[in-house]
Amino acid sequence: MAESSETSESSTSSRLVSSGNDPSPLPASVSGTDSPSVDALSSPAPSDRLDDPLQSFLAQRTVSPSAITDSSHPPESYSPRPGPSRSPASAFVSSPLNPNATVSSQLRSRPHSTQGISFPRVASEDSQVLGSQFVSPRGQRGSMILYRLSIPDGRREAPSASTALHSPGPIPAVRNSILSTSGDSIVSLSADSKYPYGPSRHGALVPYVYDPDLDHNPNEPDIDDFLHDPEGLHPTKTSLINLRGLLNVGSLTVLIFGLLCLFVFYPVFRYFEDKSINAAIVGNVLVNSTGQVPVPGSLYTMAHVIDPSTPINALTRTGFDNYTYDLVFSDEFNQPGRTFWPGDDPYWEAANVWYWSTDDQEWYDPGQVSTKEGGYLSIVLDQVEDKGMPYRSGMLQSWNKFCFTRGYIEVSVILPGPNEESKGYWPGAWTMGNLARPGFGATTDGVWPYSYDSCDVGTFPNQTYVNGSGPAAALMSEASQSKYNYALSWLPGQRLSSCTCPNEDHPGPSPTVGRGAPEIDILEVEHNKLGGTGQMVSQSAQFAPFTHDYLYGNETNEMWEVFGSQTVPNAYHGSAVQQAVSALTELPSDVYVGSGNQFTTFGFEYWSNPTNSSDGYIIWQTGGQPTARLGAAALGPDLVLNGTQVGQRLISLEPMSIVLNLGMSPNWQTIDASTLSFPAEMRVDYVRVYQRRGETNIGCSPRDFPTEDYIKRHLDSYMNPNLTQWNYPQPKNGLYAGGC
Repeated sequence: MAESSETSESSTSSRLVSSGNDPSPLPASVSGTDSPSVDALSSPAPSDRLDDPLQSFLAQRTVSPSAITDSSHPPESYSPRPGPSRSPASAFVSSPLNPNATVSSQLRSRPHSTQGISFPRVASEDSQVLGSQFVSPRGQRGSMILYRLSIPDGRREAPSASTALHSPGPIPAVRNSILSTSGDSIVSLSADSKYPYGPSRHGALVPYVYDPDLDHNPNEPDIDDFLHDPEGLHPTKTSLINLRGLLNVGSLTVLIFGLLCLFVFYPVFRYFEDKSINAAIVGNVLVNSTGQVPVPGSLYTMAHVIDPSTPINALTRTGFDNYTYDLVFSDEFNQPGRTFWPGDDPYWEAANVWYWSTDDQEWYDPGQVSTKEGGYLSIVLDQVEDKGMPYRSGMLQSWNKFCFTRGYIEVSVILPGPNEESKGYWPGAWTMGNLARPGFGATTDGVWPYSYDSCDVGTFPNQTYVNGSGPAAALMSEASQSKYNYALSWLPGQRLSSCTCPNEDHPGPSPTVGRGAPEIDILEVEHNKLGGTGQMVSQSAQFAPFTHDYLYGNETNEMWEVFGSQTVPNAYHGSAVQQAVSALTELPSDVYVGSGNQFTTFGFEYWSNPTNSSDGYIIWQTGGQPTARLGAAALGPDLVLNGTQVGQRLISLEPMSIVLNLGMSPNWQTIDASTLSFPAEMRVDYVRVYQRRGETNIGCSPRDFPTEDYIKRHLDSYMNPNLTQWNYPQPKNGLYAGGC
């Protein structure tokens, strides 16, 4: 049984629960409780019949605002856009997605609901149209129902909440409506309906009727599709250049330039910026392959190439050639307590050898060399027997640690001895090509004092032809000595000559480049041998091969020149083991430890040009004043009839290492022990090296005259001072019989 409520809309607020099987007061077309008849489904509905139930309903429908107003959900503001006029209902066909469509009984999944809340109401226009049971004749257009995203309040205008279909809500555990969410339900006022009618809430999807012919206008923005805006498809202004493109290109340009700076320009800049430092530490035992050095303040502290304590006014000088020279290396020896055992210092190492080649009377011991309070290097000569030698002294070398090619070197020295009349000390400061290690006889064999790049008889042993027939000037020379049988040369020949055959053992850069180890001396001091008093400093250079009778050109000042009244040419021109060009300069009486104790400067400036050997020269100085000049022309070829048939000797092109030592030898001068005092000390205030501005070339293995690989290949000869001869096969000379 059921108690019906009034169908008027004003009585809906006083709805009562009914029970029983009374038919629903809703029209059959929308109630969903009765199935339409076959006739109704098959009969067309003419559009001109006003008495058609659906057409009459559409024509007479008037929705009162009170019927769609809910105090709990006030109506949204909505101003629908003007749309096309709808065609009669007969023009529509029910969509398969239409929630109001009648479902065949064969498709029902469950029996009809028999109880629930029944409300008489007026369905919306769209619901009535979509729920129409009339089928459009064949060929007439139809509409469809689509779904769009629900728009929250305030986002944009939307249809009235009372007339819109809303998204599904959660299904409650207890159903309360006969108009259920099952597949056969058309509409329901309950909140658990699949398509609830009324102002319940906004959901995710909202259904709406879409007629393609009337609702789609390609020239107008689509209110239901925010992405469709015909104005955006046809830009009114185009340009080949725009801001976005410029920004893209600019960003890529900046990025590429940054990468080039980081990986190309900066490494090249750092290479040239650090070139001098890197060259100075080649072969340095205190710097590993990754460039790491000991921690500052530790036992092995890395020294600077240029000593930070060097005075500012000493950073540059004007050369004797009037060029500007920059300081490239200095050691001021200001830090006391420095020692020079192997590994103690990055640029210096004290020798531990007997210098047998010059018949020295001392053993060179590293403990004899150190720095003292007052800021100077001390080399001490003691009258103490050591390893069978009556004296013990010190020799400091920069071999294979620091070298320079061309430039100016200066040392400031106080000489040993109680006064200027001492006879027997042999203090020295000199340079030698890095291919020879001073005191290691095997390394000097065949390279000292060669400075030669010609391929001729001058590269042969004794400077004589293979069959020993000449030249005559080499077979006998009155300028030689009896202990050499008056032979001009006892040298074994230039081991690394420009005649070397391809693939033979040669340091490079090519076997056709003559290599050697020339010597240029800063100072060697001896007592005056010219009949005067006091001491003199010998400043010289040694060369090989030799000219006849060891003569050098001195016809012009371009060849040879001495300066001042205190300097004279040395009458000693050499022997069977070296040709020497030197000058002797008198020394003041206050440059000795025992008398005056004044530092005095000594040095030489030299230039050599591998592409133009005639440009080379050497200028020596004492006390800041030039003493002698040797030009390349003085070392010219000796091709005269009675000559040795050798070519041009060169002002050194080799990287030159530095040697500081204090020795004693009867080969140097007669030793008069009564004039000597022990311990004797030679003091060095500083060593400074300069090079022409823009011509910096320091390092012991420069690219044009490398030494590093060659030394590594023959390391035992460079590390064993007991070897007196080269213990490797001699490179083949192409001028010998059979050639290469």
